[in-house]
Amino acid sequence: MKHFMQNIFSIKNSNDRAHKIITLVGIKIKLKKKNYNQCCNQKSINEDELWLRQNTMERMDANKDDFFDKTRCAFHLDRYRFACEYTEGKDVIDCASGTGYGANVLKMLGRANSVVGVEIDKHSVEYAKKNYGKNGINFIQGSILELPFMDDAFDIFTSFETIEHIDNETKQFSEVKRVLKDGGLYILSTPNDWKSDVINPHHVRMYTYDKLKTTLSNNFQIIKIYNQNSGTPNRIENHNQPRSIYSTTNDNHNLA
Repeated sequence: MKHFMQNIFSIKNSNDRAHKIITLVGIKIKLKKKNYNQCCNQKSINEDELWLRQNTMERMDANKDDFFDKTRCAFHLDRYRFACEYTEGKDVIDCASGTGYGANVLKMLGRANSVVGVEIDKHSVEYAKKNYGKNGINFIQGSILELPFMDDAFDIFTSFETIEHIDNETKQFSEVKRVLKDGGLYILSTPNDWKSDVINPHHVRMYTYDKLKTTLSNNFQIIKIYNQNSGTPNRIENHNQPRSIYSTTNDNHNLA
């Protein structure tokens, strides 16, 4: 499920192995600005909470909607809830797993057999292990460009808001295909043609609906593409759409 939400579903190329992909294409939520000095003066805030407040752009725990914008939290959780439709009894890898809240959703709500979260940021992995590492949920530090797993290790590969951050597009897709079992499902998301220099300086490329379809179909068999909207009012990238995930068409893809 890609985040065209523009989100797209996709399957590994038939002349390779049958790997499927679901993609969501979507809109990010405007971050609330936090006064860090005020945070530091609150004795009740622990070390983890201070770290979350310091890193609101790229490191968040969507289960803590008292820290983060509630609409933004719901937007992030909706992707994982969507993926839960496919994870029951499956071995799942969640790449770029951040603080681990999504892996927890896939295991507890999605009833996955096992979930491994892979995250490049050491502090995020430590936070995830502390808060969500339990009962078949594990977290390791690693990169999507060099995953520390054997071939054909997972049934489901989830990775939300990742592909636009990675310079080596070819290598990341190669690793996804390598660790997925034959017939495995790749569920991902990416923003829909946002201006990266304005929205997020960490993005190295943007995807339009057409570019995303072309890129994925060179590597996978696309099953389904979905739009995702946050429902955030007065947010230009939301196109005045309600909070939702719905099938992408040639007529509505610009609304994601």
